[in-house]
Amino acid sequence: MPSLTNLVAPPSLKEMAFQAIKEAILSNKLEPGKIYNEQALAKELGISKTPVREALLDLAARGFVTFLPRRGVQVNVLTEKDIRDLYNFRAALETAIMRCITPRVTDETIRRIEAIYKKEEEAIRNDNRRGYLKIDREFHLSLASLSENQYMILALENVRDLIDWMGWKALLRKERMLEVYEEHGRIIQRLKERDTEGAVKMMEEHIRITKENVLNWLRKL
Repeated sequence: MPSLTNLVAPPSLKEMAFQAIKEAILSNKLEPGKIYNEQALAKELGISKTPVREALLDLAARGFVTFLPRRGVQVNVLTEKDIRDLYNFRAALETAIMRCITPRVTDETIRRIEAIYKKEEEAIRNDNRRGYLKIDREFHLSLASLSENQYMILALENVRDLIDWMGWKALLRKERMLEVYEEHGRIIQRLKERDTEGAVKMMEEHIRITKENVLNWLRKL
């Protein structure tokens, strides 16, 4: 029997449909509040309806869409309460991550985090706002990966998908990019000092400020 250790299974039709539909939602090609037909989505993707429905069920479980009986599937519109709930969950999750990783962080892992931090500076200098959002995501997920806890990592990935979808315009203001850069710098400093409570406090403050920025942006719409 051949070894399975080096084999990577190709993505299933469901996985491909999930990624394609999620990307369409994140990029607003599928618009919040609009209702879409499963059969039409399947035709657009060039696959049968079954994997599309399975993908939509996963997206519904993650908070992106809602099934409407006899009507189709609606892309969710997130309310102020949704945003508060999501950021409160994010704060609980990422402060737990900081408690987990700070005591055991190494000089090598700090260097890797600092390399990401330098990319933030370059994105700000070049006014690359979309690029900055991706680097911000990389920064937080890199911290989560240090926990070696797959449930924390997967939870944060899903939270980031929702956050990037609903609040990217609020997070891409030039002044907010500069603030985030400074806040990340303070988090790194606490990691260098192996200051667990300080790292937790800096992360908590960073997420609180970000939440208020997103809420203020939403109120102006």
